[in-house]
Amino acid sequence: MSQPLLSVSGLMMRFGGLLAVNNVSLELREREIVSLIGPNGAGKTTVFNCLTGFYKPTGGTILLRDQHWKGCRVSRLRGWAWCGPSSTCACSAK
Repeated sequence: MSQPLLSVSGLMMRFGGLLAVNNVSLELREREIVSLIGPNGAGKTTVFNCLTGFYKPTGGTILLRDQHWKGCRVSRLRGWAWCGPSSTCACSAK
């Protein structure tokens, strides 16, 4: 099995006293399609915003090709990540 392109371990995100994301872990490999589903308010968009660097997580580790990921400018996400109406978001594992 190939090394993960993206590896997330123990991701946490707090907004003041609200714990929006708690202990999320996942691995994404090249050419893999992954769906993150759940009810409204479950933290799906918050996870996406942490992965793209829009939010700085309050805990956990995000590695992109084994390098610590701290986000990037939105222009670098073109062709990799997309977020549309009603917070429908997508990432490409190219």
